[in-house]
Amino acid sequence: MAKKNRGNVANGENTVIGAGTTISGDIVSDSAIIRVDGQVNGGVNTKGDLVVGPTGVISGDVVASSVNLAGKITGDVDAAKKIEIEAKGKLLGNIKTQLLAMDETAVIQGNVNMTEEEETEEKDKKDESDDKEDKDKSDDDKNSDKDEEKDKED
Repeated sequence: MAKKNRGNVANGENTVIGAGTTISGDIVSDSAIIRVDGQVNGGVNTKGDLVVGPTGVISGDVVASSVNLAGKITGDVDAAKKIEIEAKGKLLGNIKTQLLAMDETAVIQGNVNMTEEEETEEKDKKDESDDKEDKDKSDDDKNSDKDEEKDKED
């Protein structure tokens, strides 16, 4: 697999977890790229991309835009766009993505669910609609509580 330039992304912050560093707990980030060369004992959830270097290990579920794996992930991976697994990469968990690219010596132990772009866009629209309905319902509940308090006062 060709090496890709994983340099700075315009208008984005990058996060690096260096070799020899261990983080215990979940990581939630809006970073353009999170690079893990150390160990993460917890999940990773980012709107950006995740790069797991050859010495990187993640023990937890991953949600990212795309994932490039040269190390090891033990947990389910949900990548909205794509997952690339390099020669020594190991993924021990289920995969959900639109595009999967892997070296012939990479390892996957789990189920692979390939989604189509339309499905993902429809799900995003449904999630946005559900969020709006939940907010509207919450607003209605607040108004109902105010009406009950007013009735009690009368």
